[in-house]
Amino acid sequence: MLAALARDPSAGLTPLAWLVGATTVRALASGLGETITTRLAAPVRRDLRRRAVAVVLDRGREAGAEATTQLLTRGLDELEAFLSSYVPALVLALVAPVGVALVIGVEDWLSGVIVAVSALVLPVFMVLLGLAARDEMDRRWRDQQRLAAYLGDVVRGMRDLKSLNRSRDAVRSLDDAGEALTRSTMATLRVAFLSTFALELLSSLATALVALSLGLRLIHGGLSLERALVVLLLTPEVFAPLRRAAARYHDGTVGMSAAGDVLDLVERARPAGGRPAPAAPPAITVAAVRARPSLAAVEALVGPGGRLTLRGPSGAGKTSLLRVVAGLADPHEGEVLVDGVPLARIDPDAWRARVGWLDQDPTLRGTTTRDALAPGGAASDATLRDLLDDLGLDLALDAPLVGLELSAGERRRLALAGALARDPLVLVLDEPTAHLDPASAARVRAVLARSRATVIVAAHERVVEGPEVAVR
Repeated sequence: MLAALARDPSAGLTPLAWLVGATTVRALASGLGETITTRLAAPVRRDLRRRAVAVVLDRGREAGAEATTQLLTRGLDELEAFLSSYVPALVLALVAPVGVALVIGVEDWLSGVIVAVSALVLPVFMVLLGLAARDEMDRRWRDQQRLAAYLGDVVRGMRDLKSLNRSRDAVRSLDDAGEALTRSTMATLRVAFLSTFALELLSSLATALVALSLGLRLIHGGLSLERALVVLLLTPEVFAPLRRAAARYHDGTVGMSAAGDVLDLVERARPAGGRPAPAAPPAITVAAVRARPSLAAVEALVGPGGRLTLRGPSGAGKTSLLRVVAGLADPHEGEVLVDGVPLARIDPDAWRARVGWLDQDPTLRGTTTRDALAPGGAASDATLRDLLDDLGLDLALDAPLVGLELSAGERRRLALAGALARDPLVLVLDEPTAHLDPASAARVRAVLARSRATVIVAAHERVVEGPEVAVR
């Protein structure tokens, strides 16, 4: 082009215009691509976080509080980064190499064939290495979730562990979990380095083949120097977007792993609408319900205002089954019938308003005891004080929860009082007498015996009078 400008300035205007145009398009694509996708990804993150938090508040959390917090904070932030960086890089990788390869083919068909074959082989390696990287990153994300949940359990139970002289064992187990995370992180980095090396090697070999072909033909006079320089300068531009997309993919695989968990969490929300909830304590039938694929199916029946106890070893699926009955999870198989009507056809909000739910690890909401018992003032102060007295809790209604040192048993009884304060038609209770001394457990049994609700309890001991169903 410089030679053309020296001979005839007007002859070089067209290639100069192409150069300026191509440079401008490349600069705009690089500069504006991530800016635009960042603005598009931020609302996606905010919407997913809002919907996920609504599901957690409405239906409860299945994972620990720490793991759920990590998912809704760091996980969603990584997802936004993945969408804002990988998506534009992927679009550029799909469009730019095709255009550059076509220009190379027009200039020199042999070089175009070499570049096209190399560019078609390269995505195969990208897919294979990307799948390996995804598996390693999924494993690393699970290790992070387990470490966060276990750390929270250790911190909450450190006082009890100290009293039992088991704190050192817990710390050693925490170190083991941290080392497992380190190993999975190093495995992920090894796969990322391997994939980067493979992509660089393939693109370098393709460029070398093109350079060799051009050099041989230049020696024999079969190709002009100007055309050879154009092809040689454009060849690396075919592979640069592909390498950039691969790098962005590895940077954002944490976001991909978190995205699956967030979408699973959001899908748990059932749309409002359906049949109204019962107006009196209902009969509940558990019809061959398998709460999770790995659990056995359970058959059970409890009449209106009756009592049912689920007995079984730890890990048998009692909690998962209770969550299905409470409307906090959907069954893998089977269905729950409420007065003969499938629970899936009953308005979920109306059903949960009729259910008093006690989680295995209850969370107290609000800032005071009154808030924890009756959010929004759903019950009178006299009713709340009677519940506290019945359960043996000497707590002021205006006592702040922050700084209030409650034992595990007191926390459980306070959460049970909150479930009873709603005057529910159905009580679904997970280990209501756990961590309680005999006197406190007797108070709980007496309160449940007086309740008019249909009661379903998971327990290792008899809490309510009525039939028992084995969960294996």
